[in-house]
Amino acid sequence: MSAMALAVSIIGICSQPHLQTPGDLYVSQQTRLAGTGVQWAVYHLWDAYAHGANGVEPNPAKAGQYLRAFVKDVYVVRFEAAGDFHPRTAREYLDDITKHTSEWRSDDRRIGVAGFLRTTKGGDKLQAAQLSNEPEKLKALIEANPDLKFDSRPPDIGGFDS
Repeated sequence: MSAMALAVSIIGICSQPHLQTPGDLYVSQQTRLAGTGVQWAVYHLWDAYAHGANGVEPNPAKAGQYLRAFVKDVYVVRFEAAGDFHPRTAREYLDDITKHTSEWRSDDRRIGVAGFLRTTKGGDKLQAAQLSNEPEKLKALIEANPDLKFDSRPPDIGGFDS
């Protein structure tokens, strides 16, 4: 190879644009979705930066930024079993809930009525909490279910705050 051809090859290699990594592509895609109002994309960006998911380099500062954006206008709604209903697992809660309503679900673009069910042991009962963008609607669904009782206690350590 002549010196001229080698120089052209090296210049060509050096002038190649930065190739995007899979992580770069993922962040770009989720950022575009978040810009259209898809809150789940904001959650995915938090997850990527918090846990290094989808090829994204962990970045605690960016993770914090996306977590704050995701939880804006999100509420914790607590409830527990009532009557003869004594669930031992989160799955038993979910099965009972779906038996009584189809409205208890996440939206395509945001948490919506309910998302992220968590349970904790409280004495001899399994207590539950759920995130919601529509806490009053979720409260009404809880109160309409004879197997559930709304819990008006404020959030504490051990629920979603832990």
